[in-house]
Amino acid sequence: RVAHLEVALPMLLTGLPSRVDKALRGGILDAVAKGDLIDEAASLALMRPPAPISQRPVLKSNRFKALGGALDLALAQAMNRARGMVAPESIITCVRAACSGMSFREGLEVEGREFVKLLFSVQSAALRHLFFAERIANRVPGLKEAPAPIRKVGIVGSGLMGGGIAVCFAQKGVPVVVLDAKQEWLDAGIRNICNIWSGQVKRGRLTEAKAQSYFGLIKPTLKYGDFSDCDMLIEAVPEIMPLKKEVFQALEKNTRPDAIICTNTSGLDIDEIASTLKDPSRCMGTHFFSPANVMQLLENVRTSKSSNRTIASCMAMGKMINKKAVLVGNCDGFVGNRMLAPYASEARQLAEEGASIDQVDAVAEDFGMAMGPMTLGDLVGHELFWKQRKAAGDMKKQTKTYMGPYELVDWLCENNRFGQKTPDPKIKATGRGLFIHSGRSKVVDPEVVTKLEEIRAAKGVTARTVSDEEVLERLFFPLI
Repeated sequence: RVAHLEVALPMLLTGLPSRVDKALRGGILDAVAKGDLIDEAASLALMRPPAPISQRPVLKSNRFKALGGALDLALAQAMNRARGMVAPESIITCVRAACSGMSFREGLEVEGREFVKLLFSVQSAALRHLFFAERIANRVPGLKEAPAPIRKVGIVGSGLMGGGIAVCFAQKGVPVVVLDAKQEWLDAGIRNICNIWSGQVKRGRLTEAKAQSYFGLIKPTLKYGDFSDCDMLIEAVPEIMPLKKEVFQALEKNTRPDAIICTNTSGLDIDEIASTLKDPSRCMGTHFFSPANVMQLLENVRTSKSSNRTIASCMAMGKMINKKAVLVGNCDGFVGNRMLAPYASEARQLAEEGASIDQVDAVAEDFGMAMGPMTLGDLVGHELFWKQRKAAGDMKKQTKTYMGPYELVDWLCENNRFGQKTPDPKIKATGRGLFIHSGRSKVVDPEVVTKLEEIRAAKGVTARTVSDEEVLERLFFPLI
């Protein structure tokens, strides 16, 4: 009754706010105050006769669009973005009622029924639980120390993780110094950072001027000395303990004694890494999830010697860059990877038993995951835990965070097929792992299917039909 469908539906279906200028053009706003809000509002009210929403007719254009299938299209798009969610269908039901010729009172009755249905749904209860759980998780009982100011950040490693972390800070206006060991690695990392912002510009999510301002906050370097005035340092190099210690020793020599030094390790013992510092109280883990500029979770890992100032600063840092920061203990895999290990292990085991790679991913996505475990492996990189097992000298390692079967992943890594980060020019692939990637599209690599058959033959396993229900239960029951 107030706005056109193309303005109202995105707000209804996503819950995202609208820009003031767009809302004004779309009819949601009558005017924007430029001076005193009360005076201008009173003047507007006195100049116009009352116009209750209940007495306004539904726009004819909205009725025609609804008849033409606009609501069906909007629902399909919403369900694609929010798989399994029940609210979009109820929202479209209410809009459809408004455009159908019902009276305002009849429309309110439809809204009332849909509201009650949603209010007492399992999803409503789950979302309320999540809302409060996220806020509780961000609090640290008894922590009263003030956080240190974070005016400049240094990052060691310009790869997928280091670059993503740099983007998080630059987008909040924080200058970032990015270091890598070789010029070619540094150049590639800076290119990837630029590609993130240029991609957003192409999609209309970012202006060219804003992208340039972000890039202006990034300083690439090969010298640890450029970290001398940084308030926080985050190490994001490969998961090799001697390398992490070497980086920490270099950081200690080239940073202020009050600078906070963090490691992005996903599972190494942070107490051992911190032991290289004269003052280990200024160290803790900051475990970002890949891609760091997209994923919201941040595990801040407390060591046995982390000071309250360090903890408070890392929790404040997470909030500053819009992460859902959770304080966890320093144990094998922390929390996230302890949950992820059996999930990924079952996915690989299901594939060996006969489930297709596409089937495993599809079941997970239909359940509500943004992507399946196979696609996730290609995104994060299969080499991470492979390298850790090699460094540990135990390729058959079985712990709470290392779970086989490993044969398929080992074969991929031995052939330098880590996933999206390893292109294969021979077949014009932008990335190769379990899937052959071509830009944003992907297909299961036929050689992976052949290799699975070889693994089954070597183990004496006969492929069987695996139901979707079994896939669902084996993936998610370990997480509960």
